[in-house]
Amino acid sequence: MKVHDPRKRKAYMKRYPVHQYFSTEIEQFLELHTFKKGEHLCEERKTPDHLYFILEGKVKLSLIHQDGNVTLVQYYEPGDILGELELLGMRQQSQTIEAVGNVICLALPFEQCKEIMLEDSRFLQNLCRLIAGKMQRSVNKLVGIQTYPLENRLASYFLQKEDEVGYGQWMYVKLTDLAQYLGASYRHLSRVIRDFDEAGWIEKERTKMRVLERDGLYELARQMEIE
Repeated sequence: MKVHDPRKRKAYMKRYPVHQYFSTEIEQFLELHTFKKGEHLCEERKTPDHLYFILEGKVKLSLIHQDGNVTLVQYYEPGDILGELELLGMRQQSQTIEAVGNVICLALPFEQCKEIMLEDSRFLQNLCRLIAGKMQRSVNKLVGIQTYPLENRLASYFLQKEDEVGYGQWMYVKLTDLAQYLGASYRHLSRVIRDFDEAGWIEKERTKMRVLERDGLYELARQMEIE
């Protein structure tokens, strides 16, 4: 939802100066968008019509296969961008982009700004860096899935989530999404979570979990670190 409050828009632009990515005056085109949990930034069989700079919150990108199956591919967080492939005319697959919690973005509409963005060399250089960062995370995730058992990948996930929510705090996890994200079956994921619970590393109550003991998780996650 576009926020029609110039003071709030200006405050977010000051706090998150994404206009510094550009050599041209882009501030007049920047829009403030908010999304509630479950709302879509991009719905099925549609393509984004804005370039989004994620300021707060997290979104998940899922690809839709020809047979109707949906695969959760990646989570994106503050500092990430969305819509860059559409801007470059490269997105082919059907996808959905959904807010995991409350999300705030600054956005540039393609209709008014596409030509400006594609002609701005400074922005294109920054865009390359942002895309490279996303690619590196995707490569690291793929290497982890192909190389390491689920125990290592899940331990790394729990430690990352704890960094987000805070030490000892509960994290709310949808196991079907997590299984897809980690490249595992629901049954296999449930069994490993149970093992972690019985080992005293985590505590689980229905759809929420929290880390109780970091050392065991850290030893598993450390094996995946790339030098």
